Amino acid sequence: MKYLVGEVRRANGMSLRRLSRQARVSKSYLQRIEAGEAKPSLETMVRIARTLGVSVEGLYCLK
Repeated sequence: MKYLVGEVRRANGMSLRRLSRQARVSKSYLQRIEAGEAKPSLETMVRIARTLGVSVEGLYCLK
């Protein structure tokens, strides 16, 4: 599954470090999510979505 975390993060002008800190997700894990190498839990995706100000659905590429 492809996640849109990196695209949404960059569109919001947020650094990887800042998102990592605010969403309480390690920077290396966040990098793996953005690269499609990790399958985050729903809880993790909710924290990321809240930090980015989007819906959880907005972080998933459904195509």
